[in-house]
Amino acid sequence: MLIRNAVHKILVIILFLITTTLAAAGFDCQKASTDVERMICDKPQLSEADKKMADAYQQLRTVLPSSERELLKQEQREWLAYRDFELLNCAKQNCEVHFYEVRIKQLGPVEQTDLNCSTQKTSVEEMICSTRLLRHADGRISQLYNDLQNELKQDRYHIKSQVLKQDQEWWVRLRDTELSQPYCKRRCAWRFFQRRIEFLVRYRF
Repeated sequence: MLIRNAVHKILVIILFLITTTLAAAGFDCQKASTDVERMICDKPQLSEADKKMADAYQQLRTVLPSSERELLKQEQREWLAYRDFELLNCAKQNCEVHFYEVRIKQLGPVEQTDLNCSTQKTSVEEMICSTRLLRHADGRISQLYNDLQNELKQDRYHIKSQVLKQDQEWWVRLRDTELSQPYCKRRCAWRFFQRRIEFLVRYRF
């Protein structure tokens, strides 16, 4: 009887561990069908990153109007295809986790723009203020930039801080030029913001 109870407890623990592992990723690992999905499920750190990314995606999606949810959905599909290529070709250590870190920072936490959307606006500011997804992206950029500046100002000479400040000022001018072009609609603007977020996240690496 004691042996039977001990075996039962061990089986329960094993089942719990398996279930926890399968639920760790942002998808059902029991249904993993590609090399990338199996890679994610086999690596706990990568599986955790995938879960965080999926949660951030869902949280952002819930605050968007239906038209913007569709835009985010299409862009997420493109990112997943890009992810599959990148994860199979990662050469550097922690490349996979860093790749996910960029996406997680792009998606969340949900932010608001620093722009005062109740005052007179330029055409670019109007686009940002009228699009919830862009307000979020603009807010993420501001937050990441400010966080970086706080870290860099620990340098007694503030050289890196000044370089980043100049780069951010240049990027804002480029943003205003790019987003004011007739061809650059919401999808174009979202991608433009995404590239800036990626730059700010990778600035630490």
